Amino acid sequence: WLKRSHLDSAACSSHVHVGACQRRSERPPAMSSKDGQGKAKTKTENRQDSKGASDSKGSRPNSKEASKEAEKAEKLEALRSQLKSDREQITLFKRPISAVTLFTQYVVAFVTSRLLGLLAKPVVWLLVVPSIVLWFALKQSLAPELFVPPVCGEKDAGVLWQAEFAVIEAAWWVILGVLSSIGFGTGLHSGLMFLFPHVMQVVGAAEACHTTMGLVTWYQHPCKLDCSTTSGPKDDSTVTFLRLWASVTVPCMLWGVGTAMGEIPPYAVAKAARMAGSSDSEFEAEVEEARNKTDLFSRMKIWTINFTERHGFVGVFLLAAWPNAAFDMCGMCCGYLLMPFWTFFLATACGKGLVKVNLQAVVFVNLFGSGFFNVLASGIDSLNGSLTGVLGKDLGLKELVVRGRTKLLQQFELQSRVYPDKLFAGKKGGLRLADVNALYSKYTGGEEIAKRVLQEWDKNGNGEIAVAELREAASRTDGMVSLGSLDPGAGQSFLKTCWELFIVGLVLFFVVSIMNQLAQLKQAEADEAKLEEFEREDGEGEKKEAKKSK
Repeated sequence: WLKRSHLDSAACSSHVHVGACQRRSERPPAMSSKDGQGKAKTKTENRQDSKGASDSKGSRPNSKEASKEAEKAEKLEALRSQLKSDREQITLFKRPISAVTLFTQYVVAFVTSRLLGLLAKPVVWLLVVPSIVLWFALKQSLAPELFVPPVCGEKDAGVLWQAEFAVIEAAWWVILGVLSSIGFGTGLHSGLMFLFPHVMQVVGAAEACHTTMGLVTWYQHPCKLDCSTTSGPKDDSTVTFLRLWASVTVPCMLWGVGTAMGEIPPYAVAKAARMAGSSDSEFEAEVEEARNKTDLFSRMKIWTINFTERHGFVGVFLLAAWPNAAFDMCGMCCGYLLMPFWTFFLATACGKGLVKVNLQAVVFVNLFGSGFFNVLASGIDSLNGSLTGVLGKDLGLKELVVRGRTKLLQQFELQSRVYPDKLFAGKKGGLRLADVNALYSKYTGGEEIAKRVLQEWDKNGNGEIAVAELREAASRTDGMVSLGSLDPGAGQSFLKTCWELFIVGLVLFFVVSIMNQLAQLKQAEADEAKLEEFEREDGEGEKKEAKKSK
């Protein structure tokens, strides 16, 4: 470097290489390392700035697209809320024409779809239809003697009559069970109205007949609770707790299985909504409402959901094995969690049909039976003695309770059904007032009842009731009468009228609730179609805008 520098200086000074010296001096000075780094950095920053500018230009359409998506979601949610609000107004009281129309459409569509589904199965044409045809052929012409009904206390029914009756009896209790739990908590209280009074009747009739041997306890049977069908010693030796429980457990379990079947709609609705990719709005709304409340029932709902989610089959079984008012939430939770159908149904059927109803049967058999009553009477007697010592006056509480129970048992005896001819056994002519008095002598107010019965059924006014006149009082279903049915009554009490009105109100409330729910369910299908149409039209509009922009 020194040598080259020296030569360059000499050349310049000798003016030999002036042009070269000038060209060298005209070159720009070499860049230092810092200057190079700075310029390199500047270029890099320039490239990044230009890239960032291009990115910012490209991000503007993305933010615009996100804004459109948010606007679209907001419109969709507003439409969904409006449709839900309009749907909730479809009731028999607010919009009766729409409610009835939609309810009818739902029922027709449901029945048609299920019927077509059944007819499409080969087993229906190969087994079910031939069996029905054979059944009617046997009943009408081939073997009608197999369908002969029983004569109470004299003749048993035909074999096929008993089979037909068993199907009818089972269907009766199962349907009542379904009606009790169906409808998302608005079911018909058929246990209170039918099952538990039936248990009371069976217990009362067994004690009135002083035996359970041969006593018919089926609800629809023409010889139901008729003492004439009984056999064996009538000394109360067979009127035990186990025998009474065995007499009512089959109807109780059939009813319990029906209540399990009635829990399927909440499960099916929640599961269908989850599988369709949408949320079950009713389930989520109930959960949200329960979480915001602090009352015991709301807390029980949340606990039910958490318990079901943690324990599966065992959890559903345990929740169904006691009178759980929040079990609808369990069914909806199982559907929302996509629990298999048979897991849910078998757990529910075992809990309700085997455990819960038998526990209820045990309670009511003890409640209505004489064993529990004797314990209750002794307790009341002790209470009466204590009150007598305090008040100085005997209130007679035990005697009052005993009279009330005796009157109740007499009412069951009055409902024992017999054929009219049996009332004339040993009589040459008709039933005079003395004969009617003898029939009602052991009942409270027997003489007054006898006078009313004679006045009601002595059609020709000759002072006695003939066999032909009494046969007019027989039921058209079984051809029998009861002493209670012959009495036209001394007028209906106010409490009885109120009870009958209460039962009618329960039935009407159940019917109205079911109609409203099915009508709203049908409208929900139409609303879902509207939402899909809205999404489709919005998507087509976006495609058109995209084509225009291109």
